[in-house]
Amino acid sequence: MQESLAGQLLIAMPNLKEGCFEQSVVLICSHDESHAMGLIVNKQITDVTFATLLEQLDMATDTKANPPVHFGGPVETKRGLILHDLSHRSDETVEVTGEIGLTATRQMLEDLNAGHIGGEADGAPALLCMGHAGWAPGQLEGELAQNAWLNVPASRELVFASDPQRSWEKALSSVGVSKSMFSAAWSDIRNPDAPLN
Repeated sequence: MQESLAGQLLIAMPNLKEGCFEQSVVLICSHDESHAMGLIVNKQITDVTFATLLEQLDMATDTKANPPVHFGGPVETKRGLILHDLSHRSDETVEVTGEIGLTATRQMLEDLNAGHIGGEADGAPALLCMGHAGWAPGQLEGELAQNAWLNVPASRELVFASDPQRSWEKALSSVGVSKSMFSAAWSDIRNPDAPLN
């Protein structure tokens, strides 16, 4: 098995057209020979609000907190997971990188609700995801071998992006690649008779 990709970002290549993973940026939270698990960080759910989630959990909704809800992946879509700055953590927090933790507890959701994390004032960003992405043994390695993903070290800027819709292009840019470069390359592949520059 290759070295663990935990703490890395996967950037979907243009040839990856599989539903929710198209143009996705995924933070790998755990990876070993038996599985891989990650969270898509650049896709928001527009028809579910934070207040709705709190109501479903019988939690108080009289709060000023209104973080966006992200689609973390197609597995266990009713389960909430919170990526957050490690300045705020609990015994259940999993350290994903030296700066980013993952917690899936009601208490962390209450902390988000109360503004203890995720607020602009405290400078400790947080990302609420519903569901996660999962891979069976060897599956992610196979996708990497097929050039479905690029992987780069995770950064706070990309994980907690203020404009997640642009995260895919920004992630490509972080490795010196632009979307237009891929467009030209794929066009040449589709048209082998195209003249060489």
